[in-house]
Amino acid sequence: MLKKNLTVYLLIILFGGLFWSRALLSIIVLVWALYAVFQMIKTDRSFFRNPIFIWSIVPLVLWLLGAWQDPMGKSNFDYLLTLSGYPAIVLIVYSSPKIVVEKTWMNIWLIATAIALSYPLFWYFKDYAAVNQAYGTGRSLPTFMDTDHVRFSIFLCSSLLFILFTPIFTKKYKQILAAILLVLILFLAVRTGWILSIIIITCYAIQLFIKSNRKKFSPIFIGVATILLLFTISYFCFPTMQQKIAYSIWEWNQYKPGSYDASFSDGTRRAINFASWKYIQTYSWVNTGWQGIPAAVQSSFSKYFSGQTLTFGWPFNQWLFWWIGSGWWGMLLFTAWFMYPAIMGIQQKNMAILCWTIAIGLSCLVEVNLNYQYGVLLHILPLAILWKIATTSKVDNS
Repeated sequence: MLKKNLTVYLLIILFGGLFWSRALLSIIVLVWALYAVFQMIKTDRSFFRNPIFIWSIVPLVLWLLGAWQDPMGKSNFDYLLTLSGYPAIVLIVYSSPKIVVEKTWMNIWLIATAIALSYPLFWYFKDYAAVNQAYGTGRSLPTFMDTDHVRFSIFLCSSLLFILFTPIFTKKYKQILAAILLVLILFLAVRTGWILSIIIITCYAIQLFIKSNRKKFSPIFIGVATILLLFTISYFCFPTMQQKIAYSIWEWNQYKPGSYDASFSDGTRRAINFASWKYIQTYSWVNTGWQGIPAAVQSSFSKYFSGQTLTFGWPFNQWLFWWIGSGWWGMLLFTAWFMYPAIMGIQQKNMAILCWTIAIGLSCLVEVNLNYQYGVLLHILPLAILWKIATTSKVDNS
């Protein structure tokens, strides 16, 4: 009984780590990955030649492009541990039975989503007046995942992706659940969630259009109309959304060239990315290494922002991070690696894989999501699940 349901129990513990303890998350991923290696060696050694496993190892090779400059630097090993999540999660997913991943895992994922949503909703209804006021000053509701609103919103959007693109519900129920989840994402007023939700619903509408043999445009029209309608209704019904938009506009207007205020999130991103880009333009062959990125960004920041002290260690853009750390060649190789699943999605006519790659890529334009344990897990876990469902289904049907 224990062995039969082991992956189910491990997934539940993994969600416990994701929501409440980074240490538990690291431990469960390590232990589960080691168990998965043993399972694969015993049952399917050919897996280690599987394209997705080879793809998941590539970041560990590319990591060397930013590690040789200071081989013993602490940042190097921190980043290596983060990137090691790619092969670890792929091993975990592919060592688990397909029927369990496709059915049981999806149900657990959605139950976890309901639990995750209950926490910020509880705080809102506990004192909604104070919360609405807080949104007007740039703050948001507390959430699990150490109140990491960006990665939390990515998690919610992964649930939206699974509802729409995996066969766990009939068409009628998946659209109802997707609409409910979308409204809650809008209510929680996390802008990353808004953008990713638009991408996911648009891709789903395109998929319906393609399945209709392109004979009617109604799926795309309905998808776009649904997005516009829900956003409009949510704006007038939810003070959180109104306050978030109003604050974002106000903060954006506060930005002035040469000025910096660490309390402004958008202004901080804008200032640091500007300084990072200027550093790249100044040193065209820049290749500081992962350890050298903070000093490089700080030196450029001090030059363009009147010697002010920077409180962040890297740019808020995944591509700028790789460009400074590993050179333009490293950035191009990283881009090729990152886009490979999208190419596979196009070749396999799998809109879900393509959709998730685009969604994560856009989020990485304003956040270095793949520098964080949460970000890597939320990138690769849905991707590996979708890839497994697509490829094993093809094999089963052949």
